[in-house]
Amino acid sequence: MSCRRRVVLFFGGWIFLGLLSVALNAINIDWQKTPLWQGILLVVVIATLQGSVLELVAITIATLLVRKRKIPNRREVCDNLTLIMNYNLLALAKKDIEETYQRMYEAFLGNLHPSIATVLVSATNDLRQYELHVRDNYRAKIYDELMKEGEAFAASEYRDIDPFRLDNVWNKFAHLNMSTFVTERLPQICEAYTKDFMCIHRISRVLRKCGQYQDLMLLSEGDKLGYTYTDQTLYGSKARPYNQPLFVDSPDVDNIFRRRFNYTLVLDGDTRVPPSTAIDLLAIASGNPEYAIIQPAIIMDVDDKDTIFMHLEKLRQDINAPVTSAMAYVLGHSGYYGKALIKNSAYIHNVIGTRDHLIERVPIDVLSHDTFEAAVLKSYYAGSTALYEAPPFNYITWNIRERRWNKGEVLLSFYFWPLLIGKPMRALQAATQGKKFVKTKLRTRSKLDFVSSYQAHSAYRQMWMKPLLLVFMILHINIHLHYSYLPIAIIMFLIIIFPKFDEIICGRRS
Repeated sequence: MSCRRRVVLFFGGWIFLGLLSVALNAINIDWQKTPLWQGILLVVVIATLQGSVLELVAITIATLLVRKRKIPNRREVCDNLTLIMNYNLLALAKKDIEETYQRMYEAFLGNLHPSIATVLVSATNDLRQYELHVRDNYRAKIYDELMKEGEAFAASEYRDIDPFRLDNVWNKFAHLNMSTFVTERLPQICEAYTKDFMCIHRISRVLRKCGQYQDLMLLSEGDKLGYTYTDQTLYGSKARPYNQPLFVDSPDVDNIFRRRFNYTLVLDGDTRVPPSTAIDLLAIASGNPEYAIIQPAIIMDVDDKDTIFMHLEKLRQDINAPVTSAMAYVLGHSGYYGKALIKNSAYIHNVIGTRDHLIERVPIDVLSHDTFEAAVLKSYYAGSTALYEAPPFNYITWNIRERRWNKGEVLLSFYFWPLLIGKPMRALQAATQGKKFVKTKLRTRSKLDFVSSYQAHSAYRQMWMKPLLLVFMILHINIHLHYSYLPIAIIMFLIIIFPKFDEIICGRRS
């Protein structure tokens, strides 16, 4: 079945359920006791509320149908492609730096390959020297580890070598004389790989994390000076100076300059990259070159020492994971969750722009940049490959994260609906912030297709369900229904119970 037909069936089924809901709600109203205008208003409110809820029904049915079939991720040889693993950090304490470097060290050695480099892009100011100190310590560990493996390789003691590194690093030197290899080549090889474990410090804070990997891409392409988001007529005081250095000058900056990496694997400080994952993502990207974003599965990383709340978050994610995979297949488009493989050339061409032709699609004050990027770029869901991240420690940290995400979605709505939401909300900002308010504009407005709009606006549909539920309860008091509690009972059933049917029917153990 073609992607277009899957999309038509999904949305057609959703619309049919919505119209059926309108008819049943109209029948349930006692029109002899209810004023006409109140009845019509209730039908509209309930239809809108249940229409949003019925999305969950349509998604659950689609998941049940799709999960019966395997959806393989196409892979091709990727020897000609290069990748840089990009850890992004704004450290508040030394512990943050140490934890990030440990993740980065594990990812670097577990994915060691001639085509892959690793860099920490830091926005930290006060702890820069400490970050470089920790980097040097890990470089020494990497050098020692590779020297031991190289010597074991020369002695044919292959059991002492990581299998992935044996295939992708050491076997490339099997044709050399082992005595010459150990004395002359091995130190050079270890030194070269060690230099690809890097740390660079970004100067500007424009676009926060999104700006960190945007500037990294531009540095890789051959720009050391910033030319994006410098127009004060658009961005006011939030703009950065034109030709301001992107990064603090260092040997690591020179190492990345003009290397023209094909892909950037965007990561957070707490992201764990399992061994061989990076090269697997690169193979998937090679098999799907038309996609600009390769989104792997994101799995919560918990163990026995973690809190009950963290395990509950892990359980919740396990339940929802099949939905993500199924909907990506149905729609032919995936979301972007802030940690994914991005094609540099496509991103620069469609999102950033060049000095002669600026695009700057991402709003300068946006928080949920991943929602926006997924809407304007083709995204592919690589569910067979996964990255791991730590869930929130407790309800407080979860709430902080959710509030930040919701704030980001609200800010995005200014740009999705500039007249309906953007103008009144900007006026409200100006009234409440006073002199601190900075009016910003968007250089390039993106035209979204139907599927991209549906995914980009998913958060807003969930937000509107709560006030609509409140309005329904208020109207419900004054309106006579044949079955008073049936509408709310159906809504609660569809929200809480029905989405779990795919777990029960398919026998998935949670």
